[in-house]
Amino acid sequence: MSTESKRQEVSNILVAAAYDAALIKLQSTLKERNIEVSSKSITEIVKIAMEIVEATKLKGADQKSLVEKIVRKIVKESPLEESKKSIVISMLDEGIVGDVIDLVVAATRGEVNINTVEKVATGCCLAFLKSRKAKNAKLTPNPLH
Repeated sequence: MSTESKRQEVSNILVAAAYDAALIKLQSTLKERNIEVSSKSITEIVKIAMEIVEATKLKGADQKSLVEKIVRKIVKESPLEESKKSIVISMLDEGIVGDVIDLVVAATRGEVNINTVEKVATGCCLAFLKSRKAKNAKLTPNPLH
């Protein structure tokens, strides 16, 4: 087994060990604050998840991975209607939530130029909307054909 694969295995074990505790803490915090899962509340949920994961011993990419995993679990278990759930899961799958995490981390380090952020955010949102439109076009038959 290579050094890199050993390092990855250790990383996976650390994330798995922190997963249950972080998930329980996120669930209880959302309940305490009366926050329901919705496409509108997802950024608030990510923020809370980041605060919870920051208190773990994980660092860097492992923290980001854990945040994405617990947010995904919260969304999947939520009573959110399937179409909206699908949108939020797509945001996770397309890397948009990960990009938001990276943006927050960069901002806390003072690495954010607001003009650049606006361009990146616009690009991310447009790319996501285009991919959703293309996906919906494939799923919805055109009555004119």
